[in-house]
Amino acid sequence: MKERETDAESFATAICCIDGRVQEAVTEFARARFSARWVDMATKPGAVASADESIHSAVTISMRVHKSRGIVVSAHSECVANEVNDEEQKSQCRALARALAQQWSEVEVVPIWVPIGGKVEVL
Repeated sequence: MKERETDAESFATAICCIDGRVQEAVTEFARARFSARWVDMATKPGAVASADESIHSAVTISMRVHKSRGIVVSAHSECVANEVNDEEQKSQCRALARALAQQWSEVEVVPIWVPIGGKVEVL
């Protein structure tokens, strides 16, 4: 990825669970990955398991109005709203990222895994 300068009005988009333990890590990753000042957060409990119209609407607003530079799709360990094992959550995360990449082909869509208390992993 080509390095870009962060400007005052640059945005990235992140799909994230509501769990506050992971939101900071997701935001920091999105800012660094896309050289963005701001991150529009589309949140929902267990977001990768059930990305509904509200999530897709938030992404659309972020992409069209804020001209987002890229999308991060995140899943995390210990998710009480998505009670499947970690590997299944990672699979759900990758699948949602693939679907969004087809819809928003002009930007990079990055699936990530956030272990509670650990380092973000690109899937």
